[in-house]
Amino acid sequence: MDAYARKFEVLRVSVTSLCGFGCMYCAPGTAAESQVSVPASFLSPELFQRNLSLLSKKLSIQEIHLTGGEPTLHKELPELVRISNKEGIQDIAVTSNGFFRDGLIRDLKDAGLTRMNFSLDALEQTAFSRISGKNLPLDRLLNRIEEALSFGLDVKLNCTVLKTYNEDQILPLLHWTGARNISIRYLELMKMGPLQEKHSELFYSAEEIRDRLSSDFEFLSVPTPLESTARYYETKEKYRFGIIANHTEPFCEGCNRLRMDSRGRIYGCLSDFRSFPVSEDGTELEASLHAAMQTKKNVFTGSELSMKYIGG
Repeated sequence: MDAYARKFEVLRVSVTSLCGFGCMYCAPGTAAESQVSVPASFLSPELFQRNLSLLSKKLSIQEIHLTGGEPTLHKELPELVRISNKEGIQDIAVTSNGFFRDGLIRDLKDAGLTRMNFSLDALEQTAFSRISGKNLPLDRLLNRIEEALSFGLDVKLNCTVLKTYNEDQILPLLHWTGARNISIRYLELMKMGPLQEKHSELFYSAEEIRDRLSSDFEFLSVPTPLESTARYYETKEKYRFGIIANHTEPFCEGCNRLRMDSRGRIYGCLSDFRSFPVSEDGTELEASLHAAMQTKKNVFTGSELSMKYIGG
């Protein structure tokens, strides 16, 4: 725990930095991804199990979030979920773009998965293709969302809003998700990785998001825990949405996240690319956790490192 009473309770794990998409807000195109180059790799179940066991002796981990990159490209993703479950973690989540093999959701559910987060940045095919960098059928993603719901998983949707790309999708998305009783979170574009220089050109603020939503909906804020990344609202129709506003409405004072990359190294803050070892026997862990906590910022500043390397 640091001077602001922050503590590590959520572990976000980038199980691989690989992703088949080239989303504008993470890895636009196939060119330079970041000024900080990190080789692509996959987190082995053995390393994950060892690190998780060591971390659990020092921390009270309430949630594990397996992400990337695109975690479903990891062939042993169900095993990583199973390891988390065996460690006694109550809340186990996976974030995905929705393009993965048939049967995977069932396998993840059977392994102990409790929640799936999907990136859904548009409900219109052209906008979806433009922002994802891939000409893939949007219906396939929508069907995966429905499939996850059918298995009884808690489902959340994330929409990163970029000016001139998908701000016109904000309203259709809330109409669609609200009718299905799904919570959607709108994200301000984070100043990270390859978009640092273009950030101001593409940035769409939380205030602008609320203004656009108010043209169709009346809504009020609802109580939100301090550690939540999103500020939540509810419309008169009982539609629920959140806004994650790292830049204009930072929530650093309640951050309880520790991050791990696919090499097993840990990070304390999205705004700091420094990483620290866990070590095979845990001898360095106390010092590493202390150092990671010291990197936490009071205001989000961004980083040269792309989010996909540290569990974006």
